[in-house]
Amino acid sequence: MRLTDVHTAVIPGFPFRPGIHVHYQETHLRIQDGLPKMKDTPKEMGGSGVGMAE
Repeated sequence: MRLTDVHTAVIPGFPFRPGIHVHYQETHLRIQDGLPKMKDTPKEMGGSGVGMAE
């Protein structure tokens, strides 16, 4: 899936661009940014692959 899971603050100057939200069912802060929101993780990562509404 070409995902990188790194705390971006540890790499100065890293051009971080988020592409997906995982485990969104657990969030307390709803984010409306147009990115896909996954209930848990994509199927390719062993999750359900279920998306959630923004």
